[in-house]
Formats: sequence, C-alpha cells, structure tokens
Amino acid sequence: MQIKIDDPQEFGRLLEALADEMVSACNHFRLFSDLKAARKKYSKELNQSWTFWYLTFKAHLDAALFRLCKIYDQHSSSLNLINLLDTIKANIHIFDVQHFRERLKDNPFVESLASSSKKPDLGQLEEDINFVSEANPPVKTLVFWRQKYFAHISARHVAKNRNLADHYSLNFKEIEKLLKEGMSILNRYSSLFHANRYLPQIVGHDDYLNILEAIKTVLNQQEEEYDREMELVNKLSKEK
Repeated sequence: MQIKIDDPQEFGRLLEALADEMVSACNHFRLFSDLKAARKKYSKELNQSWTFWYLTFKAHLDAALFRLCKIYDQHSSSLNLINLLDTIKANIHIFDVQHFRERLKDNPFVESLASSSKKPDLGQLEEDINFVSEANPPVKTLVFWRQKYFAHISARHVAKNRNLADHYSLNFKEIEKLLKEGMSILNRYSSLFHANRYLPQIVGHDDYLNILEAIKTVLNQQEEEYDREMELVNKLSKEK
C-alpha cells in the first residue's frame, strides 16, 4: 500500500531510512558469513573463547534477519519495500526532470546528471513489486518467520513442539538473494531520484581478522615457550 507523502522530500526520507536498514542488514550478514568462513582456518583460535564467538555469530545473523523482516514486512502502515514501491508507482511525477534539477541544484554536475535523468520503468517497477511481495516464496517464508518467531513467538508451535525450520526453511542462499536484490532495488530508484547509490559495506569490516591473528600469535608464542621448556627438561634429564 502506498505511503502518503506531501512532497518529494518526504519520499527521500523514506528511501534513505529503508536504505540504511538494508545497508546495516548487509553488513551484519557479511560479517556473519566471513566469520563462518574463517572457522576452518582459525578453529584453534576461535575455540579459545567459543562461547563469546558463538554468541557473536548468532547476534550478527539475528541482526541481519531482524532488519530483513522490517524491510520485507507486508504491513500496510509500515515503511517497507513493497509500500515504498507502491508509493513510487503512485507518485511517478516526483521523478520528473524539473524535480530532479531542484533536488540537485547545489550539485556542480546537475546539468550532466539531469541530461540522463528519467522516470522509473513501469515494467521493471512491477517486477520489483512482485519480487518483494509474498508472491515470492522466500519473502513469504521470511514474513512467516517474522510473525511466528521474530516479532512474536507462536505459542501453538512451541506447545506442539514444532520446529519451524522443518516446515518453513529459509537457507543462506535465499537470505543472500533477498539482501542482494533488495539492495539493487533500492539503488535503482535512489539513482533515479537523486543520483545516489548506497554501498553495502563498512570500513573495517574485516577487523575480526586482527583479533584472530593476535590470538594466533599468542598461541604460537605459548607453543614455542612450551617447546623450549620441554627441550630444557629433556636436556637436564639426559645430563643426569
């Protein structure tokens, strides 16, 4: 359902707020995925404080999914992708070149940007609306998880000892696609609206490697010290 807006500036705020949620979701999921991939190389280092790392893994995955639940929510009165796209469909005029020029009037490249400015393609818009709706099975599953687990815990499923994942699975590939396509959709209309694209990355995203390498260095030093002590013990034993 479209969101009532009084001017293009209000639409811009809606777009930016939803894009911020998407960027944050992408960052959390990327960190979760990178940490998961690092387990093979740094298993010894992670096992030094596994409880901490386990909770860290879970927190990043939860943070990504919580945000995805908001982004792909289907509620008629909330800010979500389908409502944003419905709002675009009902307010195509805000993408007119004169509005574009006004929004970017302080940009030194406004003339060149305006020369290639265009309205959203209605066929593409319909495809995007279909993707973010419950007609898309992964979105339908995500909405189910939102209603039965993330926003509310289903008392019936708990009482009947039903594992939601057995009947409503959402795998990592589907989560990645929802993130990737959702980001592409937001950037498509952000580019048309104010010639801006959002990057799903953050400076220092690989800082966790510094921690794991530091642990690795300490463990190596401890092993070297142990080897030296054992070598000394063996030497003294032989001398006796």
